[in-house]
Amino acid sequence: MRYYVKQKVFSLRDKFKILDGSQNELYQVAGKFFSIQNKLELLNMDGSQVLNSKKQILSILPKYFVYTPHGDQVAEIARKFAFKPKFIVQVGHEELMVEGSLFGHSFGIFNGDVEVASIQKKIISWGDTYEINIEDETKKELYLFIVIIIDQVIHESKGRSRGINT
Repeated sequence: MRYYVKQKVFSLRDKFKILDGSQNELYQVAGKFFSIQNKLELLNMDGSQVLNSKKQILSILPKYFVYTPHGDQVAEIARKFAFKPKFIVQVGHEELMVEGSLFGHSFGIFNGDVEVASIQKKIISWGDTYEINIEDETKKELYLFIVIIIDQVIHESKGRSRGINT
């Protein structure tokens, strides 16, 4: 199934909309402005929380934890040291690999050798826009949220390389 993630450009908070292939809004993502832990929430359109994440504060490479609304941890997302963007996602006993292109415009989420989702950043768009194809619909909300977290990590690293504290 195809989804689109679109970032709202003029906002004091990190805000994203997630749409289906027919451009119907399914979810929204809101970030906490000036949050040290870079907290994010995946919300249904009625505002109820589906997932939330927190960044580990003291870590050499970025690491995020994803939780249910009841506080149960469902995933850990850790950036790996590599020339191209690379992440390990631990979901219970399952380890997923997220591998990106050189400039971070396309990614694949792999369970072993099987690609369970692909992500393509739209180059010409107002704000960040991603097209996501998900093969495993049982974890669609988690995979969509992973895209947002990866976007955050990449923007943070670009900010640090330019001397900007984000």
